[in-house]
Amino acid sequence: MTAFPTTPRWIVLSDDALALEDIYFFLPAMSALRKEGTRVERFETRRWKFSPRLAQARLGGACLLIARTLGEEWIEMLEAHREQHGRICYLLDHDLVTAQPQEESERQARELQQRLLALADEVVVVSEQLQTALAGLHPKVSLLTPPLTGALPDLRHLDSQDWCIGFHGTLAHRDDIVALAPVLRDIQTRHDDTEVELMMGRHLPLALSDIPRLKSMEALGWEAFQDYCSRRRIAIGLAPLMADSINHDMSWRRFLDITRMGGVGIYSRRAPYHELIEDGVDGLLVGDDPAEWLAALERLLSDRDATRAMAHNAQHKAHEVGDPLRVLDFWRARSTMATYPM
Repeated sequence: MTAFPTTPRWIVLSDDALALEDIYFFLPAMSALRKEGTRVERFETRRWKFSPRLAQARLGGACLLIARTLGEEWIEMLEAHREQHGRICYLLDHDLVTAQPQEESERQARELQQRLLALADEVVVVSEQLQTALAGLHPKVSLLTPPLTGALPDLRHLDSQDWCIGFHGTLAHRDDIVALAPVLRDIQTRHDDTEVELMMGRHLPLALSDIPRLKSMEALGWEAFQDYCSRRRIAIGLAPLMADSINHDMSWRRFLDITRMGGVGIYSRRAPYHELIEDGVDGLLVGDDPAEWLAALERLLSDRDATRAMAHNAQHKAHEVGDPLRVLDFWRARSTMATYPM
């Protein structure tokens, strides 16, 4: 039987999901865990030429966190020497196993995810949709919703006459926002004191290009986007998630981003938002009909006192549901677990 060290030790085997690792582990938990005596490090697997011998020497006895994906040579090493490692947690924000792959690359990614599921003692997912989808595929699937990263603004920007309507989704959310192109065009024609801000830069879809007073900035990396959120102020944030969207595994991170920028969100009335948002209190919930989105925008723009009240309520909820101590407690409990592979 392999002897494991008594001092808790976590190694994050980092492949290509730095933002996921930062949001759900490093930012809310690393500093406190280290102060409590837990050794925590990030090993960026793509930066080093793979060596099974050196990898084993580095990882032996440590608890491992794998986020989203990992190179096949690393998976093979873990499969061959599973008994030499401590607890393995697999942090997941997208389900490939139950999806039907359309291309060879998707099939390969699905197979790697299946192997990581088999290796893990626990699968940690970021949304209830993922928890439900994977419940029958692994004996221990745990939900860890996102923490609030960064301070919330004072909302003085909502006293200004000019308001910004923001959508800061990536290109993966392209079809969701394109569905609202007629709505944004209409609202910008009716109101001359609003600006629409997107983060698609040179990839701006043609359907959105003729919207009045539209600003499309280039997408930002994870760290740059966090800095941007701390400085940028919006009045209204859009979070469309249409019926045919490919983004149904997403967490309600968008709610926290909108709130960090001082906005009130308009959210699709489906998971993950319909159980988080109290309609008319800390945001608005709407269906897929463009007319509902137009009415929601008109409501927020026309009754600005009510919008300011919703923004305050959204901040209270963000503090409540995004408390970083909740995430710290989650990893603290796993740091002290004495359950290792047999």
